[in-house]
Amino acid sequence: MSTLNDFGEQFASKVLTRVYAKGVFEGIVNRNYEGEIKKPGDRVNILSFLNDILLSDYVVGSDMNSEQIIDAEDVMIVEKRKYYNFSLDRLEDLFTYGADIPENLLDNQANVLERSVDAYVLDKFASNVKAGSWVGTDLYVVGSGATMASIVTTATGGTITLSTNVESGGVDTGPAPWENPRDGLTYSTGFETSDLYKGIRLSSTATLVTPWYRISGITNTMVATVTEWDQAVSGSDFAEGHTLRGLYGGDGRIFEKNGTGDVRSFENFSALGWEIQAAIATALTSSVIYEQTTLLAEALNENEIPEEDRKIVLPPAGLTMLKQASELQPTGISEIYTGTILNGRAMRIGGFDVYSAAGSRLSTRAGHSTASGFGADIVVTTGPTGYLMPAMVTACCTFADKWAESRVVGAENQFAKKYQGLFLYSALIPAGRRKYAAMLFGTI
Repeated sequence: MSTLNDFGEQFASKVLTRVYAKGVFEGIVNRNYEGEIKKPGDRVNILSFLNDILLSDYVVGSDMNSEQIIDAEDVMIVEKRKYYNFSLDRLEDLFTYGADIPENLLDNQANVLERSVDAYVLDKFASNVKAGSWVGTDLYVVGSGATMASIVTTATGGTITLSTNVESGGVDTGPAPWENPRDGLTYSTGFETSDLYKGIRLSSTATLVTPWYRISGITNTMVATVTEWDQAVSGSDFAEGHTLRGLYGGDGRIFEKNGTGDVRSFENFSALGWEIQAAIATALTSSVIYEQTTLLAEALNENEIPEEDRKIVLPPAGLTMLKQASELQPTGISEIYTGTILNGRAMRIGGFDVYSAAGSRLSTRAGHSTASGFGADIVVTTGPTGYLMPAMVTACCTFADKWAESRVVGAENQFAKKYQGLFLYSALIPAGRRKYAAMLFGTI
């Protein structure tokens, strides 16, 4: 069979075709980049802008101020490389009585590769969604009469330090249990690994708060580093001398350059409380899941993201909950099943195309720990593990891939042939495009 000479290339091509047709990732990413992938480690460039254009009042007879637009050229490095290497004895003979063998091989390899790429791409959202665009149960520690947190700016952002809880006898107890007013349960108040990449803000009163900052690193249970959601450290919307926006406060939604006009920044305020967004996984059921998807839509709306081309990715159980939600019965039936099932797209609700990601494709993370007791008797219990379910538009995440090589070689010391292939791929959410996604953290 002459076609066997090209079987390696044909196999790779058909595998990729099936991966594109079946993988969730193909429906939620874009391929807008500059450059070409040829080998592992290659770089492709993605351009984005980090600040909005400033509008100023025009005064007759006065020169206009010129604003510098800050652009960022994110570099995506081709970091993932997957290969296959299998051998078959006398493939020509196998084809004569097993005509479906190539089809089985194609399906198997496509499924394996598709799961790997889906999990990789979806994990990008788990660590890159904009601070302030997380949906879940927040952990709120009220700064009432005492300073519960302080913040100082650094060259790259800032550092938040929580207060040290000390017993009346003067013994340092570390993070103490705190009743969370958001759900009435008691949690450990220290920073945890599960808090990484989520949003945190400080508050002094109901109307004096900072914007959500991104938790970029955790030094210990009492200290964390923060950055702006887009990692910017300067621009027309930054107060002079600061590398974080909104340090003069706001109303929770609007943060003008100098906030309320108070000459003090949050670095000099006392009695500050703090709040971590979606620190705890919300328990999802068919009675609440639709409401949670509307909160994802609200987060995208707050960031002025267009309503077209919106996607959300859920595990199969979440998809079932949505179909059972009372809000979609019976008037929502026509919307649910509008369109064709493709790339895991299973239904449509509330302006979102809903994709189903089975198995281990969706990332999971433990919620913030609960706590009980006092002093040396404090008992800390890891919070329930929840799915990280992203909503996005395709402009958010850029993806690039390439079959680097595919070949057929003779197996040494065997009457067989080896079929080998190397697949390269990478994905990146540029810092300035993190606002194009929102994240639901919940248990199912």
